[in-house]
Amino acid sequence: MKTTIFTFLFFSSLFILSSCSNCKDCGSCPEGVTLDQTEICKKDFDSKDDYDQAVAVIEAFGCECD
Repeated sequence: MKTTIFTFLFFSSLFILSSCSNCKDCGSCPEGVTLDQTEICKKDFDSKDDYDQAVAVIEAFGCECD
């Protein structure tokens, strides 16, 4: 019973931690810069490189992504 509970808690925590880092909220843009979408998620891109490039472009316009 303890093993089952431990296993459940372990995998639940992995899921929660991995889901937290899959999206970034971008905002705090300078005047004149608006974003159509403020939440950028890895699942919306074909690769991690595409995701990283999209975040870099948004930050290049002066917005902050966390």
